Amino acid sequence: MKKLILLRHGQSTYNLAHRFTGWADAPLTALGHTQAARAGELLKEACLFPQAAYSSCLQRARETLRTVLAHAKCAIPIQTDWRLNERHYGDFQNKTRQEAARKYGLPAVLACRQTFFKAPPPAADNSAAYKLVPAGVVPPNGESLHQTQQRAAGFFDQVLFPAYKYYDIQLLAAHEDLLRALAGYFKKLPPKAVEDLVVPPATPWVMELDDTCHAVKDYFLGNQQEIAAFLKRRPE
Repeated sequence: MKKLILLRHGQSTYNLAHRFTGWADAPLTALGHTQAARAGELLKEACLFPQAAYSSCLQRARETLRTVLAHAKCAIPIQTDWRLNERHYGDFQNKTRQEAARKYGLPAVLACRQTFFKAPPPAADNSAAYKLVPAGVVPPNGESLHQTQQRAAGFFDQVLFPAYKYYDIQLLAAHEDLLRALAGYFKKLPPKAVEDLVVPPATPWVMELDDTCHAVKDYFLGNQQEIAAFLKRRPE
């Protein structure tokens, strides 16, 4: 059976500061690097050796994936794609939840974070995003989970799905909202189920796929008690 391993990046400096990150290019913390190394060890222990590896263009995902592959003893190239970038958080980016709530109100912030169709307000200056997309592509400026899913689905349909002609195991390192949206797409989840998904940092999420690349089974590698406790959380 084909497998897709989804991996959220390790702790970033913005995670530590409780800031909306989105397309802001925050690096990993020391803990984030440690988490990534452990994820690589978990793949090695489970004898899950990817034959293809993909990352967003953002350094926290790229750093995580490089560390994971090194510790899993997998010497394969990393392919980056802007469609795997995190959900664009518009004017929330670089702000803490409290800072965003002071400007827009807490209900508006929670609605954007916890619902499928609500997008955050656009940023006044989105110029940095153009550095993360190919020439001629207009980057998003404030995305809902639904819009993020549409973007990620394009990558899945055009890159991941065709690659299973050649590979049995693929690894994708990205971001929590992007992975929530993507998992919802190929698990065929309704919007409410996607809203309720949470993804632990640097914890391999293994999807077993049928011939149509529909997930028939999924599970996390690691300490199952800690994972179960994390999965009870609500996106904040």
